[in-house]
Amino acid sequence: MLLLILSLSGACARKKSPPLTPKKNVKDCISQNKMLGERIIYHIVQPGDTLYKISRLYNVQLGELIRLNEIKDPSHIFVGQALKIPRYENPQFIWPVKGRISSYFGKRGRKGFHSGIDIPAPKGTPIKAAADGMVVKSGKSLDGYAKYGKIIIIEHTNGIRTLYAHNRVNFVKAGECVRAGDIIGEVGSSGNASGSHLHFEIRKNGRPLNPLKYLP
Repeated sequence: MLLLILSLSGACARKKSPPLTPKKNVKDCISQNKMLGERIIYHIVQPGDTLYKISRLYNVQLGELIRLNEIKDPSHIFVGQALKIPRYENPQFIWPVKGRISSYFGKRGRKGFHSGIDIPAPKGTPIKAAADGMVVKSGKSLDGYAKYGKIIIIEHTNGIRTLYAHNRVNFVKAGECVRAGDIIGEVGSSGNASGSHLHFEIRKNGRPLNPLKYLP
């Protein structure tokens, strides 16, 4: 009997937890974690409409329309049918680190351009996620960001991403869902940095925006 109990306890100890389901994009985070950002509108099917045409009209993936409306035959929709259309609100930002700004967004020198803002802070100061989203990159000297040291990039809704650079340490990995205010890393001076600070960017479809126009 004792041997049986030991054998069973050993089997329980070796049992591994099921792997986490990887997130494909920020919409997975919104649907699975009930994050703010999604609302539903309706499209009434008109003569000549197809699912593909409707998906292009609202800039929604065809597969998402099929899933949301539980459509079994994508080639068969009828005039007058009300289709659910997901619409995503722009993220509401908070400051990732509070403090004075040492370098602003815009032209730097004669030919340079600063694509974000720099916020000086002591090493180890917590960095907060600026809005709900999904971590898409977390690492050191990533492609295109070699001078930024340790960086984190978070995807939000409507093609918007935030970037946090020169970190001392990253606490999150790609594929993780985060909420505004979650601590994702610590301020540092990794990469090409003259002192301890956070370099923070907001980008829409790859184009840098002035963070001061979106931060409260």
